Amino acid sequence: MKLKIIILSALVFVSAFGIQAQNAKSRTAPIAVGAAAPDFTLPDQNGKAVTLSRIGKPVVLVFYRGYWCPFCVRQLAELRSLLEKDETVALYAISVDAPEKNKNLAAKIAKDGKGEVSFSLLSDAGHQTIDAYGLFDTAYIGQGIEGIPHPAVYILDKNRKIVWAKVESDYKKRPTIAEIRAELDKLK
Repeated sequence: MKLKIIILSALVFVSAFGIQAQNAKSRTAPIAVGAAAPDFTLPDQNGKAVTLSRIGKPVVLVFYRGYWCPFCVRQLAELRSLLEKDETVALYAISVDAPEKNKNLAAKIAKDGKGEVSFSLLSDAGHQTIDAYGLFDTAYIGQGIEGIPHPAVYILDKNRKIVWAKVESDYKKRPTIAEIRAELDKLK
């Protein structure tokens, strides 16, 4: 009887993992330039809800892997210099990290003495937004961290149309601030 239960449990586990893997594989490709950016409402590091469709100005969306990724931390630290003073562009960074982890990450970055993180770190704990943008990285299935995105940067016009996108399959590569800035300047 115990052997049957063990075998049945193993079959259920393998089936569930297979369904999860199949669902991840069936996710769409990254959303493309020219498309309307999927709307979302996500909490920031202070618990305040941010809804994309209510922003009403150009937006830079940065999808990052998590607080534990040194490449992400470096990118977020560099993004502090992206926006010019009084620029009418919003900047948001999105990961599966909980708001408390995002708050701690912002504090960690600020400790370098180069200034506070002046943009919101949004929590997509259920990775619905990451999935909607087609950024789900299947390499992390079954590793205890579900929903890690491929690193990506999207620039949206004030009507949520994607005007520029850079999605990286190599998590070590990120667009430079100069590259993102050049694309933002085209919106003017």
